[in-house]
Amino acid sequence: MSTAPYDLAAGGGARPGDPGRAAIRLWRAVTVALVAGYFLEAVFAGAMLSGVGWAHKAHAMTAGLLIAATTVAGLVSTLTLRRFPPGLRLGLMLLALAAAAFVQAAAGAMTAKGHNLAWLHIPLGVALVGLAGQAAAEARRLGAP
Repeated sequence: MSTAPYDLAAGGGARPGDPGRAAIRLWRAVTVALVAGYFLEAVFAGAMLSGVGWAHKAHAMTAGLLIAATTVAGLVSTLTLRRFPPGLRLGLMLLALAAAAFVQAAAGAMTAKGHNLAWLHIPLGVALVGLAGQAAAEARRLGAP
């Protein structure tokens, strides 16, 4: 007797090592939240450039939170989804996004101290929103046949 039709509903994927539906929904939600966070970071940057006083602290705090959240998400997804090729790809993509966010934050901190790096910091921030969107697209592919 086989329980194959029920494995996916019970939390396991259709094949051994595949994530279940709940895990797929979770990773989709995590990546969408990261996209929203990186977009919010851009909103704070715009507010800061418009002269809003609180925006600088919000921009800096959000950057730190995004780096930490993206790193944790990347490590957890790499460990939990490593036997599933799209899952491993998602984890590595999130870790690359975290590394790029760290470089972008370092460039931003140096720009705030007077170094002429806005030419790098601003376009890299735009690229981070796009990379986060790509991670969300990769998470949507987790359940694809």
